[in-house]
Parts: sequence; structure tokens; C-alpha cells
Amino acid sequence: MGLSREVVVKVKVPSHYVGDIEREVKLAYAVDLFLRGIVSVERAAELAGISLYDFLVELRRRRIQAYPYSDEELREELGIE
Repeated sequence: MGLSREVVVKVKVPSHYVGDIEREVKLAYAVDLFLRGIVSVERAAELAGISLYDFLVELRRRRIQAYPYSDEELREELGIE
């Protein structure tokens, strides 16, 4: 499945919601692609238009594990105390 092709979808909503809807749709799509194993966590963050850190925070908020490590194991693996 190629991800480089873009499609424009038109939906009528009040103008003050447009930015929120665009962000939420991009984020939901990126999370879905990540969960299905189609893209890496790094690519998903890029597709969502946010930093890797912010994407990881969002995954945690949704109770989705990005890496098969506990917090302690990840800190140890990265050399963070």
C-alpha cells in the first residue's frame, strides 16, 4: 500500500473546527497505520505532523504500547536513570 498518494475529502463543518478536525484525523490515521504494522512509530509521528515524543505521549494516553518494554526496561536500554 503506497502512502505517498494524497486524496482530498470535502466535509462541511463550522470553520472554527477545521484545524482540530484535520489534526485529529491525521493523528487517528497515523495511530491506525501504526497499530496495523503498516508504518513504524517514527513514520506514524511524521504522518501525524507531530514530534516522535508527542506521538509517543499520545499513544500512552490511548494506552497503546509503542515498544515491547516496560518504562524501567526502556530507561535501562537507553541508559537513562
